[in-house]
Amino acid sequence: MKKIGVIGTGIFGTALALTAARAGNKVLCWDRKQDVVDSINQKHTNPKCLPGIPLPDAITADSEIAAVFEFSDVILLAASAQATRPVLQLMKPFVKKENIIVLCAKGIEAGTGKILTEITREEIPDATIAVLSGPGFAVDIAKQKLASVTIACDKDGVAARLTEMLATPYFRPYTTTDMISPQIGGSVKNVIAIASGIVEGAGFGDGARAALITRGLNEMTRLSKALGGTLATMMGMSGLGDLVLTASCSQSRNFSFGYEVGVCGRAQKLIEENTRTVEGIFTAKAVVKRAREAGIEMPICEMMNKVLFEDFPIRTAMEELMKRPYKEEGF
Repeated sequence: MKKIGVIGTGIFGTALALTAARAGNKVLCWDRKQDVVDSINQKHTNPKCLPGIPLPDAITADSEIAAVFEFSDVILLAASAQATRPVLQLMKPFVKKENIIVLCAKGIEAGTGKILTEITREEIPDATIAVLSGPGFAVDIAKQKLASVTIACDKDGVAARLTEMLATPYFRPYTTTDMISPQIGGSVKNVIAIASGIVEGAGFGDGARAALITRGLNEMTRLSKALGGTLATMMGMSGLGDLVLTASCSQSRNFSFGYEVGVCGRAQKLIEENTRTVEGIFTAKAVVKRAREAGIEMPICEMMNKVLFEDFPIRTAMEELMKRPYKEEGF
């Protein structure tokens, strides 16, 4: 039985802990909240995040982050994208050379426009980094509904090793050495999902939503290629697959938030009142910043940035997109 550490016991972190345990591993989770730790250890449940889903004895928890690194060499970092840097700073004194840090969040750092591997290399330069991304809602994964993901690492054999540790009959990883595309796909699809929800909520029609998702994939691919990613990976689970799920399902927080904006007509009030983690809100500005630095056009993301942060009317936004110069198909 192998050992895996999980940093962060939110919904996705707990679902990954369950997957790792079902794959035959012992799992130690870290959470700064003692009541969460006590619930996992004593009641074998995480009622705030996954109510009604029992956790096996193979999953335990600790409020000391150092304990996770004493326990395991493989660490699944499941803190949110915006919390990744401060959590890495907490981890830094305890990281060992043999540790593999698997980045499981989806997003781009709002203030800097940096993807999570760039942040990790700034904070822990010598760490071996991998990325886990792809379509799958945490609750569905916890309930053992079928899911496939991408595990990316540019070091030989690491992604295959992680696949052996995490794969189950219900959870199928695919591997790649392209670490850029899974991060761009997992981040930008949240912005496109908000736009897709807006189209649905505003009643623009199924054809409009299909067109928006297709052109959103184009924008994701364009940015990924500009940063060194590959088309093949973007056409896989962590690109096209994740976009299809997130931009077309009401279970998606990004899609459902966008739907509310579409019904309301404007975003500002909803952002002020929002209490959920809607990663696409944070990512929108960062994506636009990164695209401008790379010298590429991402008109849907640009327009979503205006809708979310400049109180731009959604009908005007859609009209502006439809009036763009005509062009050939392609990336």
